[in-house]
This record gives sequence, structure tokens and C-alpha cells, in this order.
Amino acid sequence: MRISDHSDGLDVVADNATIAEYRLGANIDAVNTPKPHFHPLRTLSGAQITDFAPEDHPWHQGLQFAFPRVGDHNLWGGGTYFGPEDGYKIVADQGRISHERWQHRDNDGDQVGWVEQLNWLGHEEQPLLSEQRTIGLSPTTESAVGWMLDHNSRLSNVTDAELTLATPAQRGRPDGGYGGLFLRLAEGFTPSSLRGDSGEITASGARSRTLVVSGTTGAGDTVTLGLAFTDTAPTGDQAWLYRFEDFPAIGWAGAYENPFTVPPGGSLELSHRLAIYDGTIDAAAVRHELLK
Repeated sequence: MRISDHSDGLDVVADNATIAEYRLGANIDAVNTPKPHFHPLRTLSGAQITDFAPEDHPWHQGLQFAFPRVGDHNLWGGGTYFGPEDGYKIVADQGRISHERWQHRDNDGDQVGWVEQLNWLGHEEQPLLSEQRTIGLSPTTESAVGWMLDHNSRLSNVTDAELTLATPAQRGRPDGGYGGLFLRLAEGFTPSSLRGDSGEITASGARSRTLVVSGTTGAGDTVTLGLAFTDTAPTGDQAWLYRFEDFPAIGWAGAYENPFTVPPGGSLELSHRLAIYDGTIDAAAVRHELLK
């Protein structure tokens, strides 16, 4: 694997094919919360996994890391959820997540990656959080048909007050605990199997350290995705939030029921892993790879 520069970010190439494009997102409309993101993500054979700014949710941008509420600000994009009676309303509360600089880049050998510094800014450009984001990409070792992405974020509160990182679930939205790392899948993705640590998963909100999803893309490609929480010390609720009927998406929902709180000067670290394979791969083998 190797990293190449792009005018708006970085590309990751494996065997002369681009498998991941990381974009800084500064040109995203303000209402959709500009933020760095991965899109597209592809399998080694070229099957596209992600969607970007679909008409139904233009603030969904490939693989993104964001929260619907950071204090009084919307760092997700789109409307803010005000409760079961009022639902979602678009108000002037969106902030942005801004790339500041690359701190380190590792571009040697099979494993590549980078460390990036970002600022989370409120609606009026107020500094809220400083983020150190560490990304690693590597081939899977159990199978020659996959690759792995590690996404680690350390969020530090730069305000003089406690910050709450919350989701619509805390305002009463059923299965509304999305926030954190979120994967908007390409249109038409249809799952054939969802399996967690203890077997089949049948409902969004399931608790499991891992999730293995096999399915077919809208273009007819069979793929397998492995997702995991990889925090050294488990943080938050660690549930899997997903949708496949109205639109396809999966979220690492660390605040599925309860928000995160970060004291002034304090920090929160969240670690995630995503494995992407061509074909249908045995869930136990994928889980073993995820938990190495």
C-alpha cells in the first residue's frame, strides 16, 4: 500500500488501484457540517462501499466521524432533533470539523497511515474540541481478499466548561443513538447476514464488540464488512445502529443511550476498526481478524 497526495486530502493505493480517498471536506455546504471523511472506500477488486451526500441525507459523507450534539452545536449536519413532538428542524446551529495539519505520515511497507490534527468549531467558529485522529490501513492477514482501516480519535475539550457529546436518543428518538464513526453505504446495498459476538443480530441497537455484515452492493458485487470497537477500555454503550430499508448505513454507536461528557481540559478516546472484503467471508474468521 502507499499514500499519495490529493489537492483535498490523501489517496490510498493498493496494487495500483485506489481503495480509499480521504477528503478534508472544506467545500461541503455549511448546513451539512463540513468535515473530513473517506469516500469512496472500495474493495480490492474495486467494488464501491460508500455513498456521499445522498439526496435523502446530504450530510452523510462516506465514512465520517461526527456527533449530532456537541454542547449546543450540531456537528453532524442537517436538522436538529427537538423531541418526539417537534421532530427534526433545520436551525442555525451547525458547526464544522476543520483539518488543521498533518502531524505524521507512515508510507512504508504494507501498513500505511497518518496522524492528523483537527478542530471542532461551533456555529460561530467557537473552539469546542481539539481532535488528534490516527488512521491506519493494512492488508488483512487471514485472507488475501481484504484490507483493514483503523480509526482512532482523541477528543480534548478546549472550553472552560463540561461538554456533552449527545445524540437524538437523549431527546427521545427511538433508535436514535447515532454519533461517532458512521458508514453510509452505497445505494442499493442489501445485507444477507449480520452476525455479532454471540451469533445472528436481528435488530438495530444490539450490543456486541464486533459486527460482521455480508451482502450485495447495488452494482451486484458480493462483499463482507467487519466492524469493531477496539478501545483498550470499553467506552460508552457500544451498540450497533443500522438501517437498510429506507437507506443503508451502519454506525458505531458509543453513545446509543447515554451521552459522553468531557470535562474542561479532559479528553475522550474512541477507537474503531473496519475490514472490507470481496466475496462472502466466514464471520468467525473476520471476527478473529478484527480482534487481533
